[in-house]
Amino acid sequence: MIQKDVARLAVVILAGILPLAGVALAQNPRTQQDRHQTPQMQTPPQENNEDLRTYSGKISSSSGKYVLEGASPRGPYLLDDQKSAKKYEGKNVLVTGLLDRSSNTIHVQKIQEAAPA
Repeated sequence: MIQKDVARLAVVILAGILPLAGVALAQNPRTQQDRHQTPQMQTPPQENNEDLRTYSGKISSSSGKYVLEGASPRGPYLLDDQKSAKKYEGKNVLVTGLLDRSSNTIHVQKIQEAAPA
């Protein structure tokens, strides 16, 4: 008989606690696992071995797109900021950006004319 009473008491206690746990989670929905993942989600993704670098070369037009030539033996790099690149067509420049090696494209952060040699 005592075991049944203890079991009923446990059920009553759990029934009273579970709704409170739901309220606590609603007020703070971050779980322990979420806390461990947050720093990773705040870090910008580094896809395709991208590195922020400065590349030097000459901007020219190739197949209707502006590219940076002479920056690499891999061939010209396509520039994703075509509007800024157009201003420097035919000039030697320094392009700061992230290189996406899979598409041979520089995601431009800044273009500036290179100092005369």
